[in-house]
Formats: sequence, C-alpha cells, structure tokens
Amino acid sequence: MLKKIAAHPLACILLVAAAIVLMRPMYSYNDPDTFWHLEVGRYMLEHGKILYYAIHTFYGDRLPYIPHEAGFQLLIAPLYQGFGWPGIYLLTALCLFALVMGLLRLGQVSRRELGLDQNHILLLPFVLLISCWIFYNYFKGRPQMVSSPLIVWFFVCLREYQMKPRVKVAAAMIIFSCVIANVHTGVWLVIAVFTGMAALESLIARNLSRKRAAVFGLVLLAGLPNPGGFKGLLFILTVTRNHFNLLINEWQPLSFSRFDQLPILLLLLFFAITLPFSLQQKPFRFFLMTGILYLGVSNFKQNLFMWLFIPYFAAVFFEVLPLPGTFKGRENTRSIAIGLAAGLLINTVSIFVAPPSVASADYPVHEMNYVLEHTPAGTRPRVLSSYGTSGYVMFRGGDILCDGRQDPFITKASAGALGWTAFERSMYGFSEYLPDIVKYDKPDYVIVPKGSSGRLYADWVKAFGTPVYKGSYGSVFDLRKPSSAGSS
Repeated sequence: MLKKIAAHPLACILLVAAAIVLMRPMYSYNDPDTFWHLEVGRYMLEHGKILYYAIHTFYGDRLPYIPHEAGFQLLIAPLYQGFGWPGIYLLTALCLFALVMGLLRLGQVSRRELGLDQNHILLLPFVLLISCWIFYNYFKGRPQMVSSPLIVWFFVCLREYQMKPRVKVAAAMIIFSCVIANVHTGVWLVIAVFTGMAALESLIARNLSRKRAAVFGLVLLAGLPNPGGFKGLLFILTVTRNHFNLLINEWQPLSFSRFDQLPILLLLLFFAITLPFSLQQKPFRFFLMTGILYLGVSNFKQNLFMWLFIPYFAAVFFEVLPLPGTFKGRENTRSIAIGLAAGLLINTVSIFVAPPSVASADYPVHEMNYVLEHTPAGTRPRVLSSYGTSGYVMFRGGDILCDGRQDPFITKASAGALGWTAFERSMYGFSEYLPDIVKYDKPDYVIVPKGSSGRLYADWVKAFGTPVYKGSYGSVFDLRKPSSAGSS
C-alpha cells in the first residue's frame, strides 16, 4: 500500500484528501475566546483604530489592554461578518494547508541537513497524523491556527538559510518575523529564540559573517513594529504575573497520568526515543531539543510546539526503521498539495451547506436572547456570567466583568469585592461569594450554569430572588430593580 502511494500520484492525492476530510470543520469553532476575538475585531474595524483598552466591561473603557492578537482579530472579523462561521473556516482551511505543507517541508529539511534523501515514505503519513491532532486541539478560531504555520515556515527558512544563505530565503525570514509579530505578538518570542540559536550555531561553526549577522539582526528588528510594542513581544511576562494564568486549564501543568492526555504522553515518549538518532552531535539540534522539551512539558498551551516540531526530529528516526528496500519512495509535493486542496474544498462546501451553530448547552444562547429581549434597543446590559462564557455574552451585546483577554482584568484598577481582581472574581465568583460580588459590581443580570451546587443555588435564590428565565445553559437572575427579586 505504501509503495503504491509513493509510486502513484493519484493514490497520494486520495490519501491526503481522505485524511483532510476526516478533519471535520464542525470542530473548528465555538472556542470561548473566539467570540471576544470577533467582537474586538469588529470594534476595531468599525472605529478604525487598534484597541489599547478593554471594551464592553463593567469598567467602561479605562482598563489597559495589550493588543497582542490584533492582526488575527482583524482577519477573522470581516470573514465572520461576510460569511458567518463558514467564513472563519476559510481562514482555518488556508492555515491547515500551510501547516501540512510546512510540516512536510520541515521533515525534508531535517533529512537534508544530515545528508539524507529528503523524502521518506513514512514522512507524509506521520505529518498527516500530527496535523490531525493539532487541528482538533488547537485550530478552533484562535490565533494559534495562524501563527502555527507561520512559525513552522519561518523555521524552515531559517534552516535552509543556514545550509545555503540566499537573499530570497533571508527576505522570507524577515517577512515571517514581521507578520507573526503583528498577527500573534505573544508568540514572536520563539522567533527571537530560534534566531539566537542559529546565531550561536554559526558562531560555534565559525561562519557568522557580517552578512549573516545582519540578516539575524533584521529578523529581530522586524518584530518591533507591532501594535503591542515591547509589551506585546514580552506578553508572556504579563500573562504569568502572580501566576494568575494557572487558574486557566490550558495553562496548568500537564497531568500525564490522565487518560485524555495519553496522546501527549505518547508524543513525549516518542520524542525521547527519536533523540539518540536525530541529534547527531549537532549543536543547533541540541539547543532546539532543550527548548522544545521545556515547552512540551510545561502546559497544554505550550505543548503545541512539541507537536509542531516533532517532524524535525522524527524525520531522521524513520531512517533506522527496518523497512524493505522496495518501500523506498518519493513524495510528490504537487500531488500532496492537490490532495490537500481537494479535501479542504470538500470540507468548505460542507460547512457552507450546513453552517454550524453555537452550542446552547455550552453558552448562554437562549439566556442572552431573553436578556436582550428585555433590554431597551441601543443599550448594553451589564451581565455577570462565568469566565468561559463571558466572551460570548460580550459578543452578543452585553457588558461583562471579565473576558479571555485576562491582562486588563488582573490590574489593581480592577480590584473589588474581597480584594480580588476582576479576573479572580470571574473565576471564583460562582460560589458562596457570588452575593458579595454582585453587591459590589452591580450587574443587571446574573447567568448561572446548570450543575451548580444545590445549596449554593438555594443561597443565590435567597439573595437574588427566583430566576426569571431557565434555558439550556442555565438560569437568569434579573437584578435591575428590587421588585424584580422573586418575579417569574
């Protein structure tokens, strides 16, 4: 089978197309952050300016915000306005195409660095498998789906430049650096680290010429002109301040013993197995291994980098597998690109024919319908909802306590009841402390999810009155005036 795939372009096209069709587009939306990304992007387009403060919050427009994802927000907002959720998939499809081709090229470059034939029959199936995991876990209407292929292609250009310095490749590196800094500023730091690794590699090899050093310098300078400035480039220092980020699941340490994280454990073990074969006493590979290992075991959010760069290490490991000589084959890049395009076209048509809808069990869809029906036109109600759903409430037209941007809401200016910041009140609020938080923040409505503790719910009813509406997601309490307490 593998021999036929390698030998016949049509078989390659069918394999790739089938793999892409399995990456169903219905799973590429409805991430909690997508909603506020869309609203921030819409607001910036409407007002013609980059936002440096949080909008649609209980605090008005006075909490400072670092626009570290402005480019992404300006990309998806018009796509959603023009086509709805299928419009966002258009960007997803483009990014997935670039990612698969980039991961394949990454493996080929790795093999070329060590003097091997750049193609291996196992490389394409391996890349498709890795791409599938990345798609289902990270391509959900968030900046990662744009920055991931950009980072991979930057790295490919960096390694090709190290093998053979060319002006075209150097220019591509500089452009990728600038684009990444403006689309997803917070991850640009990895570009600086990769560039530093390459400079150190050149220094050790005694080939760090003035021209090469100038190219590395321009790569770093290309990241400076971005909306967030230095704060955007060093956003990791803001988001990890006082360890507030550890309150969010994807920032918490990985638990390798959990069954749902078994693929991550297997990836780590596979990564360890490949190292004796892939390092080849090359300083750069050792530097990269150290960095990827650190990121790969840190948390789910940064574990993405291990998935992105595993083809670089695994591509050499394939060489030691005892495959018969008859299985040696060459991937046809053109056939792979055609297969990708065909699979993505099928998925794009399917999602336009049957557009997805927001899951009403996960987000207060019907609850916000009720709130908006009882709010005067042109007015944004103050709605207190859970951290994971506040972005949706903001997207629908409500003012909120806190959303996924996090950084404006961990400032001292947002401190309130119990001495907690807005972020802490949003994370801890749906507990016995909810009445105290409501008394301080004075929302018009409180939306509580189903599944809350019966004792807590009884206390909330005692404090706020009978909920005025119960929907698929939860209950709505109306706090606009005293007479509303206890109404039905």
